[in-house]
Amino acid sequence: MDPGIGERSSAVTESTSTAKFCSNCGAKFLPNASFCHDCGWSVQGIPPRAELQPGSMRWVLPVAAIVALILLIVFNSGSGDGVAMTGSEADQVQPGAGVPPDISSMSPEERADRLFNRVMSLWSDGKKDSAAFFAPMAISALESLAPMNAHLRYDMGLVALAGGDVDKAAALSDTILRERPTHLLGLVLASRVADARGDSAVGNAIRKKLIAAESSERAKPLPEYGDHDADLRAALDAARKR
Repeated sequence: MDPGIGERSSAVTESTSTAKFCSNCGAKFLPNASFCHDCGWSVQGIPPRAELQPGSMRWVLPVAAIVALILLIVFNSGSGDGVAMTGSEADQVQPGAGVPPDISSMSPEERADRLFNRVMSLWSDGKKDSAAFFAPMAISALESLAPMNAHLRYDMGLVALAGGDVDKAAALSDTILRERPTHLLGLVLASRVADARGDSAVGNAIRKKLIAAESSERAKPLPEYGDHDADLRAALDAARKR
């Protein structure tokens, strides 16, 4: 007789003679089974839920740790209203204090400036999703500084563009130019709206108006021209190179 076949037959006979039945459903255990093939109970009579708990905890604990880490980063990197600290602000926090600056205690102007700078910084760093997240808050803060003027509309237009709302930026530039057709900031904003829409013809036409209006507009003592001097210089330099 083939030794292999003989050994296999004896093993089956031995397993059958010592077979057990499931204490939960009564099904006959398969040879060398550790669990019931019908209901999942173990040979020792332990329910399947109890058997799975240790394995499931291996997933629950890491997930809970990740969630806790995310919350820790959020609360340690920003104030209660979602505005993260700048590097200088982080340096000012006393060791062990763990309390970030609360911009809710700032004046409306300070709050608007902080949110505006935050959005524009994120946008210039290429973090478009983050800029779009903070843009509505920045626009709301700027709108609270009524009465509205060309300076505020320009700032809101920049934030709208950074947040991806081209239509809102277009409406703001139109309002500026309706009140003052040669306003430099209105023309800069309008040219950027045209670029965002991919309309090079309109953008180039607006840039020609910007160059033509520079001398007369610069002679006017408008505070927004001083505040956005670097922005205007960059826009004019880019317009002349086209």
